[in-house]
Amino acid sequence: MALNLVKDYGIIGICSTYQSNLNQNAFVKDLNIKDIDKALKIVDLDASIKDKVVKDLTLSEQFKVELATKLHDKTIIIGNLSNTLNYKTQEYMKKLFIKLNSDYNKNIIVIDNDIQVFFDLVKRIYVIFDRIVVYETSDFFDKELFKWVRIPKIIDFINYVNTNQPILQKTTDINELIKDIYRSVT
Repeated sequence: MALNLVKDYGIIGICSTYQSNLNQNAFVKDLNIKDIDKALKIVDLDASIKDKVVKDLTLSEQFKVELATKLHDKTIIIGNLSNTLNYKTQEYMKKLFIKLNSDYNKNIIVIDNDIQVFFDLVKRIYVIFDRIVVYETSDFFDKELFKWVRIPKIIDFINYVNTNQPILQKTTDINELIKDIYRSVT
């Protein structure tokens, strides 16, 4: 189902839980990773990680190894960025996903329960419950979306300030929000 949805948008976000299928007891070098040295470099891992067992890796390293196993797939399904990666690594992965989509025509499906991960990445958000799409939108400020997922603080703040009249522009970028606050005060 999700594979059909991603063809229209290239990169989509799915609000749901994600379960990794990475073999926790295998050595990284024994996983099915094509051109392993290049793949590890792409996902920002050192080649020395090849001699480690997956379960001994940090969550961030496990995420990157799982991504490395999927780099040659036409459609890459990955998830739990908010639970496994720090902000800097999330931003790196977002840039990587955009590059994979635009330069290599890869379809990317990002599954996470925190829609803040989707900012500046996805073109469409789907909420899936019991394997059924219960809601979809392209607007991060869609009030209906927040019946299904937790509202990010930046959106909540902008909605609060704009309660009586529109003062701030709708943005998901904190720097743009700060500039807008400065402009509205002066």
